[in-house]
Formats: sequence, structure tokens, C-alpha cells
Amino acid sequence: MPYRKGRVNEMKHLAVGQSILHYISVTTIVLLSLVVSPVNGVELLGYWAFEETDFGADAVDSSGNDINGTYEGEANPDAEGAPGFGSGLELDGFDSSVWLGPGDENGLGDLTSDFSVMAWIKPDQFGSKNRVLGSVPWEANSGWGWGTVRDELEITTWGVKDYDQPVPLELEEWAHVAIVLDEDFEAFFYHNGEEVGSVAHPSEGGPTINDFYIGVACCPGQENFSGFLDEVAVFEGTLTAEQVNNAMTLGVLNYEGGGPTNPFDFDGDGSLGEGDINILSAAIATGSADLKYDVNSDNLVSVADLNDFVTNPSNLNTWIGDSNLDNEFNSSDLVAVFTTGKYEVAADATWGEGDWNADQRFNSGDLVAAFTDGGYEQGARAAAVAVVPEPSSLGLLLSALAMVALSTRRRR
Repeated sequence: MPYRKGRVNEMKHLAVGQSILHYISVTTIVLLSLVVSPVNGVELLGYWAFEETDFGADAVDSSGNDINGTYEGEANPDAEGAPGFGSGLELDGFDSSVWLGPGDENGLGDLTSDFSVMAWIKPDQFGSKNRVLGSVPWEANSGWGWGTVRDELEITTWGVKDYDQPVPLELEEWAHVAIVLDEDFEAFFYHNGEEVGSVAHPSEGGPTINDFYIGVACCPGQENFSGFLDEVAVFEGTLTAEQVNNAMTLGVLNYEGGGPTNPFDFDGDGSLGEGDINILSAAIATGSADLKYDVNSDNLVSVADLNDFVTNPSNLNTWIGDSNLDNEFNSSDLVAVFTTGKYEVAADATWGEGDWNADQRFNSGDLVAAFTDGGYEQGARAAAVAVVPEPSSLGLLLSALAMVALSTRRRR
């Protein structure tokens, strides 16, 4: 009987456990559905911030959908950007653009209605159409493009409708503009966060497999953007006026509200990490004077800002050399960076690839910077540490450099 009684208790505990697991599972599913469901059916499809500073780099899509672009012609991604948003893209109005690929592959060609576009723009001419983004070439009922015509905003569904709206645009002045084309084919226009008008039409445009570009649409050589662009974005769904305003003031990634709580969250993802380090390092390497990168508040942008960003307890609070950002600098970090094959090679390197002194290369200077910081095999960084390296760290550095030199001589 005691055995049977214990058995009953075990079954009761099992039943209770299963009930708890079921509750947790259901709760988890509900919470996940709340997290992944886009607000009012809106989802960010593509977002280009033009923070690369290098023509040879990709125009990175920061939406997470990998619609990365290729700079073409005289496109300059290291130009003046919208106030508070880093660098921007300069286009010459002739052959400069950013190629985004075929519309049937990147999803832009599937948009025929119920989508939204926006950008910061600074046009330098109103003589011809300034296309911000769209498909090439023009085909009736196949594709779309948007930008300005004279000093008006325009979105066109090729062969179907030119939606034009007068707005108070000025030459050589930054303005935030957005167009929302809803599911009933009515276009709503925004200028600096304010709705300025709408235009209706009874039918939608057609899908396209043609290539999409930033800086040109429809007809290359005739409808190219001339001036500066920044924070170009495309959304599936119709943005509300509040969401347009949020994107303008807080950044595209914060269109739902909120915004980064740390001024050094340069990539706007809500946390500090390697993406922010790489943006900061690029700014330092290219001699940026933008004081948003002045992490240590000395009114300069220099490698001292990188050191402060990485080591300061208010920021990452880790060691120079912590390539994987696990809060320690140890042999795993060295293995990781040497495995990339970029040591003493003329190739751009990121923080995770060994660039620890913001010169966008991995070389002996980075090893000196890391071992001078004194964190090798010291565990997690405390709130305050000595800046003078321990003798053991210096010995390890000298040994590492000697091994590298010996390896180099042997290869020769």
C-alpha cells in the first residue's frame, strides 16, 4: 500500500508538472506572438543609413532583411548627413546610384499598394525629377518610383498614376519626407513629420522583377537624384502619422516609439555592441569631426573615444582585445582574430577581426593596444583597473610578436 500511495503522489506531481509546462508553453507562445507581430501590420522592409564611409563597401540594409546595395558611379557614402544622423549619401544627378537588385528577389517589386517610403533629402536642383528610390526601367503597370518633381513630392506607379503633392521644399536644405500608399490606392504625403495632403486613385500599380535603385528610377539619365540623401527606408504596410514622426525624430528603427537610451548606440539596435564599435572606429579612421562620436567628451574624435567606449563601466566595461565581447580578453580572442587571416594584410578589419585601435587594419599596433590595456587572462574587467600593464602581459605581448615575426620569416 505505501508503494501505491507513493505512486499516486508521483502521478499527481507529474500531472501538476505537465499543467505548469503547458501553461508556460502557452504563455511563451502568446508572448512571442506579441513580440513578432508587426504593429498595425507595418514591417520594415529596407533601411539604408549610409554610414559606410567607404565607396567599396556595401550600402548596408539595417532592417535585417539583407537588401544590401552596391554604390555605383560617383556615389559618395561619406558625405554630409541629415542633422543628428551621421554621414549621408551624395549623388551627382547623372550616373551615381545604389543598386539594390531585382524586385522579385528583394521584395520591393512585390509592393503595389499598402506600403510606405521615407527619407531625409537635400536636393540641389528642381529642374528635373529627383528620384529617391524605384525600379528601372519604366514598364507600363510594372514597378514604381518616388522622389520629387519640381518642388513637389511624387510617387508613381509606372503607367498607372503620378501622385503629386505640393510641399514647401527648399533647395540645399534638409527635409524629412514620407509617402504612405494605402490599400485603397490613396497616397498620403508628409513633410517634416506633418501630413500635408493626399491624392486618391481607383487602381493599383503592378509588380515587377526589374532592378531597384536608390538615386534613380524609371529612366536613367533623366530621373536621377541630385543632392544628398539619408535614412532611406521602405515599409510594408501603411505608417501612421505618429510612426512617421517617430522615425523622423528617433530614427527609422524606432518608428514604433522609444528609441535608444544610450547616446553611443550608434546603430540604433537598443544595445551597445560590435556594430557600434565598428561605426565608431570607421568615424575615427576617416577623421570625422562629428562630436556624436566624442565618447570621452574631450571635443575630439580619436582612438581615445574607442578606448573609453570599450573600457568605461558606463559603456561596455571590457578589455581592449575582447574580440568576441564576452567581457574577457583571453586566448580565444587571439585565436578568433588570427583565424580571419587579416593580420598584416592590406584589408579592412572590424573589431571582431582584430582592429582594436581604430585604423581598420589588424596588425602589431592592435596587439600593442590590447596588451597595454593589461587585461589578458585577467577575467572580467572590474569597475576600475590599473592602466599600466602587468609584467606578465608585456612578456606575453613580446612573445606573441616574436612568434609572429618568426612565422613571417619562415613563410618567406
